[in-house]
Amino acid sequence: MKKLLLGTAAILLSVNALAQEGGLLGKDSGLVTRPSKYSVTDTIDRVEAAAKAVGAHIFNRINYQEMSKKVGVEIRPNQLVIFGRGAGGPYIVAEAPLAAIDQPFKALAWEDAQGKVWLSYINGSYLDQKYAIKGAAKYVKNIDETIDKIVNEALK
Repeated sequence: MKKLLLGTAAILLSVNALAQEGGLLGKDSGLVTRPSKYSVTDTIDRVEAAAKAVGAHIFNRINYQEMSKKVGVEIRPNQLVIFGRGAGGPYIVAEAPLAAIDQPFKALAWEDAQGKVWLSYINGSYLDQKYAIKGAAKYVKNIDETIDKIVNEALK
């Protein structure tokens, strides 16, 4: 059991170390970063499809790699999708107006220096931690469940 725990810890540290190469600020940054077996484009396509399947609206999709070419900067594949259902967010913003800066929700697929693709996002628990949401706690739980469903579907 001890070897299993040590092995799991080593894997998590390796994942975190690789994620650090992508600019992740640290374990308390509020970002969740998970590996993807798909390309950046396919990962974001899958996030978009999974979000639509739960009734979310896609507000925008940004391809930073394409955007960077316009100014002559080369970057690795990197795409962001902005999405939301508007079901819990308004309650959170009513209680903590600054939480609107972190909404609607976003998912970023990006490629590290080794060519590995990652999916990074924030969830409702992060909003709760950052903005000390009390009265909208049930919406935080619902947001977590919805985002987990979207991400799990996209990455399966």
